[in-house]
Amino acid sequence: MIIHANETYIILNYGLAIIFAIVVGLIVKLPLLPERPMRDSWTLSAVFPTAIIALGLSAIIFKMVIFDLYLGMVVAIIIGIFSALFTKFLFDHIFPKPGGGIK
Repeated sequence: MIIHANETYIILNYGLAIIFAIVVGLIVKLPLLPERPMRDSWTLSAVFPTAIIALGLSAIIFKMVIFDLYLGMVVAIIIGIFSALFTKFLFDHIFPKPGGGIK
């Protein structure tokens, strides 16, 4: 399997976006992991959904071939910062936590 330079840079940019999302998420005081038990937790954390949002936005942007500045590294850093700030300040307003169900 041949990996061309362009795909290598895209994979590097995915990793860069995830790393910046987690680091900025920790800076804005998101917990690293959700509270236990994780499967029943609705706590936002730096790993989930922040890194997943960064990966998804990176995939959308790089599929549209919008990465000119330093082979996309600047775009990846901006996406990482945006996804952490989105998760901290806007995620609950756009995707509210589920209610108590039918009473």
